[in-house]
Amino acid sequence: MRLTWATLLASILMWSLAGPALAADARIEGVVTSTKLTTCEFKPGTCEGSLVLERKESGKPSEVTIKVPKGTVITKGSDHLFLPGLKGNAVAVTYTEERGEKVAKAIEVKAATP
Repeated sequence: MRLTWATLLASILMWSLAGPALAADARIEGVVTSTKLTTCEFKPGTCEGSLVLERKESGKPSEVTIKVPKGTVITKGSDHLFLPGLKGNAVAVTYTEERGEKVAKAIEVKAATP
């Protein structure tokens, strides 16, 4: 009986601690208005910093700041890009919320529409 309670308690504790870490990824699209580079080794996935994304909400423009940690994959088709090269591009950012801020997991530059 004690083993059952201990297992149940351990499971509850594990899920309560892991819950925030298991948050689902979300996706946001917009145009990058600025980037801030903190560090970069000039190899794909090694830049870190942040970007400001402008998007339309209810017909009004709004800005969202997204943290870009080292390891974030930035692509345009099959090409890899660096964080500073995103300014002025339409992008789709897959992100997660961590401690109240948006943290990028992947950034995809959208093809320009003619």
